Amino acid sequence: MLTIISHKRFLCARLLELTALAFVCLLWMAPAVRAAPVLYPVVGGFVDIDVKLDGVVIGSSTGVGLMGDSITMDTAALTLDAIRLEIAPTTISLSTAFGGYDEITVESAILEGTMVFATTASTGVPTLFTVVAGPLVVNGSWGATDSNGINAATSGNSIVFDVLSLIAIVNTSPAVEIDQVTINSIDGTPFGEPGKHLTIVASYNVQTPEPGTGLLVALGLVVLAARRGRS
Repeated sequence: MLTIISHKRFLCARLLELTALAFVCLLWMAPAVRAAPVLYPVVGGFVDIDVKLDGVVIGSSTGVGLMGDSITMDTAALTLDAIRLEIAPTTISLSTAFGGYDEITVESAILEGTMVFATTASTGVPTLFTVVAGPLVVNGSWGATDSNGINAATSGNSIVFDVLSLIAIVNTSPAVEIDQVTINSIDGTPFGEPGKHLTIVASYNVQTPEPGTGLLVALGLVVLAARRGRS
């Protein structure tokens, strides 16, 4: 009797393994049919930042780290469905002083889609496409210092900046490239620079896990559970 029960358990576990494998293979072979948004965590990448005074670049910081968070995409439908990216703190030296300050610090900056964020246009194929999406908002803070010590340092200045839309290029990695997004604009009036604006512009290179990684992990968990059920 025990032998028969053990044999039945083995057959059930084996059937579960084969069913899981077949299901994942179908998903793998037919991505266009799924057409469902997938959340990709940010696993790497960088941000290049330019500081512009009336459109002229007066300072740059390249290779600034990304602290997270995630991007949601549907590569079959060619859509960018959600986005949240956080920049690591960075200080940028200015070639031209702004109100007596020659260093600007981006203390924090989170670029995030609003509640009505959506793709408004896209073109390409699932392995390489371009999208226009929005609206977004940047939340964070900034500071400024005078390396000569004449002006008192300022910090914790709020960033709440609306971004109407962005253009993103998504490739097969999938990696996402977002070029030249203004993440803050500082009015020069309080700094003795009436009529002038200091803008902070960021270009993102975002790395996410390889496609299918989640499916492979899920398959592995199912197979492991089935094997444990045998014993």
